[in-house]
Amino acid sequence: MYSFSEIHKKIDFIEILTNRKISESSSHLEKINFINQGLNIRNAEHLRMELGWDIRVFSSAIRTSYSSYVRYKKELKPLNITLSENAFEIANVSSFCLDYFENIERFNIWLNTPSLQFDSKKPSIFIDTIAGRELIKNTVNRLKYGYNA
Repeated sequence: MYSFSEIHKKIDFIEILTNRKISESSSHLEKINFINQGLNIRNAEHLRMELGWDIRVFSSAIRTSYSSYVRYKKELKPLNITLSENAFEIANVSSFCLDYFENIERFNIWLNTPSLQFDSKKPSIFIDTIAGRELIKNTVNRLKYGYNA
């Protein structure tokens, strides 16, 4: 039988992305060193599946083309530094948002629902940029503390 704390334990998508080598609480230097090595495509795929995103959505979110992402998968190549960093940031923002939404389905519904805070566009459109991810986190933070978002 699971205890209440085990059921509601926060998911750390960075641990998923790094195969438990790095966590949200790891130092910035540890994260930077891991990113500089290039992220294993299998771990990126694990994150993608945990998020419930299809390949096109995930590849767009980390700012690469669908065909390039498929080539990474086929050749089992590690992602380059930029794509690795983008995947890390997606994991980070997803963990932050999941803390509020409590499950991935609600988070994904919110990401794909147009919002006034996003100029009546879907928040998912903005997840591929640093500023967009900050906007998503700030908006969810306002929701968390009762501001209308």
